[in-house]
Amino acid sequence: MEQAARLTRCIDSDQEPAEEIQTEWLISSRPADQLDAQQMLQADRRYWAIENPFHYRLDVVAREDESRVRTPTSALNLGMIRRVVQSVAAHWIGCCSRKRQATLSGFYDFMSARNSRKAFSLVTVHNSSWLPP
Repeated sequence: MEQAARLTRCIDSDQEPAEEIQTEWLISSRPADQLDAQQMLQADRRYWAIENPFHYRLDVVAREDESRVRTPTSALNLGMIRRVVQSVAAHWIGCCSRKRQATLSGFYDFMSARNSRKAFSLVTVHNSSWLPP
């Protein structure tokens, strides 16, 4: 370890003021002349820019953290199914003509409104007519 940094952040939005301050420690094996504080911060932001949207959809919308499945094989299978659903939903969201409905929750609502017949057709046909190319 060449250097460490403490990053303190306060997350808020227009709807809610920040309620807590988070502290994160950044550790690097690169010396300060190769990676300064600003570059360290940019690397941290790039990491979270990738992590946040996917994990938000799994944790909050798909409620993965609430799963009580503890058998390793079952947990793995459900995790893979959730990720496949994420991929199909991302494609559906990209093709959705109603922008207000183009969310993961909107995808779930779309699927449930058709009594899951669309989900069944997804796994039983080669080219689904409801999922544009």
